[in-house]
Amino acid sequence: MKIAPDINVTSLVDVTMVLLIVFIITAPFMRAGVKVDLPKAGARQSQPQRAVIIAIDRSNQLFVNQEKVTMENLAARVTQLHNNSPDLPILLEGDAAVAYGQVIKIMDAVRRAGIENVGLVLEQEPPSQTSR
Repeated sequence: MKIAPDINVTSLVDVTMVLLIVFIITAPFMRAGVKVDLPKAGARQSQPQRAVIIAIDRSNQLFVNQEKVTMENLAARVTQLHNNSPDLPILLEGDAAVAYGQVIKIMDAVRRAGIENVGLVLEQEPPSQTSR
């Protein structure tokens, strides 16, 4: 009678579980997207985990959930996403170098599409700068 070789996989399972736990903990902190230098503000509200994010970078390129769009089809794309998930908030990330008027045009296009609740994403200033 032959004895079948036995491989001990206990340590492999342990390492796998540790890696799984690390990824579960770090996943909410990783947010991929368009590189935008956000303007800073003293007070900041928490940002929801899921949202329709409209971003405009410093070269005035427009993105909806990391998908490049033009100003002409922005309203249609946002309306489509809003109709698919009406409970998701609409957030606008405008690079600090983008002209204020351009951000207003984007907000106006979204509002003309029938979506009234649009939030702005800001970075919080360090505490030393807000105490002036």
